Amino acid sequence: MFSVGQKVVLVDDRWPETVKQIYLALPVKGSVYVVRAVRVGVKADELIMDLRRVLEPSLLLVGLYNPANHLGVEAGFAASRFRALDELKQENVEEKEAVA
Repeated sequence: MFSVGQKVVLVDDRWPETVKQIYLALPVKGSVYVVRAVRVGVKADELIMDLRRVLEPSLLLVGLYNPANHLGVEAGFAASRFRALDELKQENVEEKEAVA
């Protein structure tokens, strides 16, 4: 899992329409971000469309701020949409070695 201060890269930017309506700032695929908080989150699309409220790890990112809900909790991003920057760098090295 991720930790505060860790650099991550967004690998999945297919946002449901409900997320686009709720969030003021969305990360961009391929961009590097720094984690400012890790916590349990609720999938926004299921929160609105389904009362099951699926819980999953959520990230808040340095430089991206979104509105808080009625409890004062800022909307985060599903951790599953990100990869650690050092992990991606290692994969690139391994791919280059395999080709050579």
